[in-house]
Formats: sequence, structure tokens, C-alpha cells
Amino acid sequence: MPAFILSDTNLWFSAAIAIVLVVFLIELLGMFLGASILGVFDDVEVVSSPDAATGSSLSVLSNWLCLDKLPFMIWMIIFLTFFGLCGLMFNVVSQAIISSSLPVALSIPLAFAIALPLTARFGLRLARLLPKNESSALSADAFVGVTACITSGKAQRDNPAEAKFIDQHQQPHYVLVEPIDAQDIFVRGDNVILVEKAEGRWLAMRYQ
Repeated sequence: MPAFILSDTNLWFSAAIAIVLVVFLIELLGMFLGASILGVFDDVEVVSSPDAATGSSLSVLSNWLCLDKLPFMIWMIIFLTFFGLCGLMFNVVSQAIISSSLPVALSIPLAFAIALPLTARFGLRLARLLPKNESSALSADAFVGVTACITSGKAQRDNPAEAKFIDQHQQPHYVLVEPIDAQDIFVRGDNVILVEKAEGRWLAMRYQ
């Protein structure tokens, strides 16, 4: 069995399973250290294509693959697991039927093609069962109406200052804000409400 798993024809599949096991062990260790790597890429956002048709297609593909419903690391772990297991299974069946593993040029694309829909289906079920495990990344629209506190600097029109707020996932966010009212000035400790996203900053009104 070790010789089969470590053979050249199963190298990619064994490596995928090995990565999953390593991440599991690191995550297990992280439980005792208070750290986690599964949320490392939670705030990664897909860059929209300037071409509307292409952007729409990518959005549809991302939705079908459940990339927008699960943290990226969790999605990748699911995919690597299915990819590795499918590849090994194909070669087990091939060995039983023709006494030889499938060529790498055939087994890898086949395992990839099967792993993607399996990942999508399993990911969708997992996202429904564990809604709290969805990405903590917030879109700019989600910031509208949020109350933030000025942490440093003096904010006035065309001179933004830093503000901080805590989102619904208890994650801190730092943004640059300036008054939407040209006559207003925010100083450290002032609470403001984010109203509108501008280029590189937020327009805000004073929290009454």
C-alpha cells in the first residue's frame, strides 16, 4: 500500500491528501495556541473584470463552486480532499481491472473534473449547515450605517482621519473618514456614522 500511494502515478493525489493532513495537524495545534490558519484568506475579494460579460461569468462560476459561500481555505481543503481521494480511487479501480494505474495525463484532469462538482455540492451543504463559518469579509455596502470611532488625526473635508469599528464577526476594521458636511470637523474619540464610500476614504456624519 505505501508503494502504491507513493508511486509516481499517485504523487499529485498523495500530495493533496498530505496537505490536508498537515493543515489539520496545524489547526489542531492552533486550538491550543489560540490561532487558526483556516481564516487566513477570508477577506480576499475577487477582483471584478472590466468586461461586464466576463465579470458576470466569473460571478456565476464562483457562486456555482461555492467560493463565495465558504472561507477560501476551507473550500480548498474540501477540494484537495476530493481531488486526492478521487485520483487514488481511479487508480485502485484501474489496478484491479487492467493491473495498471491510469496515465497521469488522464488521471489528473479526470480527478480535477470530478472533484470540482463534488466540492461545489458538499460546500453548499456545509455552508447551509454552518452559516457562521461563512467568510467574515464585508463588502463596502455592508459598511454603510456603521458607527466608527476616530482613533487618530483630525478629520475635515479633503483631510481624512483614521477610524475604527468592529463588525458583526467581532473583527476590527480601520478606515479613513472625512465629514460629509464641509463645515464639520472630527477629532480623536468622536463617533461617526459611515454614509458613503469615496475614493480611498469614507464620507461620514457625526453620531448624535
